[in-house]
Amino acid sequence: MSASRRSKFEIWAEVLEFCLREKRTQTWLLRETRLKTSSIKETLQFLLSRNLIVQLNDDDNIKYRTTERGEEVLKRFYTLVNDYFNLY
Repeated sequence: MSASRRSKFEIWAEVLEFCLREKRTQTWLLRETRLKTSSIKETLQFLLSRNLIVQLNDDDNIKYRTTERGEEVLKRFYTLVNDYFNLY
């Protein structure tokens, strides 16, 4: 099995997807995305700066949730991928 590298776009979409229905902690995202700590922090900061996710204080944990704008971006991303890169 060959290891494939994900583009930043794919990583951003993955994080937006993970945070869409459930609030997620940085630790949870770190495990699920298999990114280095510095990479997940950079990704979260980028998405926060674009108002695609929001940071929430949930009990003693900081969690992230995809915003409505983030959901719209995710839909557009998937539409573009399906329209232009569909292999079928």
